[in-house]
Amino acid sequence: MKYKDKGVVFLGLFASKDKEIKAFADKFQLTYPVGKESGIATILWVKAIPETLFIDKEGRIVKRYSGTINYDELTTEIDTLLK
Repeated sequence: MKYKDKGVVFLGLFASKDKEIKAFADKFQLTYPVGKESGIATILWVKAIPETLFIDKEGRIVKRYSGTINYDELTTEIDTLLK
């Protein structure tokens, strides 16, 4: 993975049943941790599904994307934050 040695962590949270989450992760060969959303969306003020949050080392949300984000947008944002 491109960001493995740069301290970047990916995490997927789903509002689905455990069995559905596992099937999705297997189908798309997700290599990052995934789990069931259990209230964190409310704490982080998630307004849309899907929503991508960029959280810095201090735990602050520095950027969010509501809706889908493509690979180029994702990598551009990560690269910018790593500078």
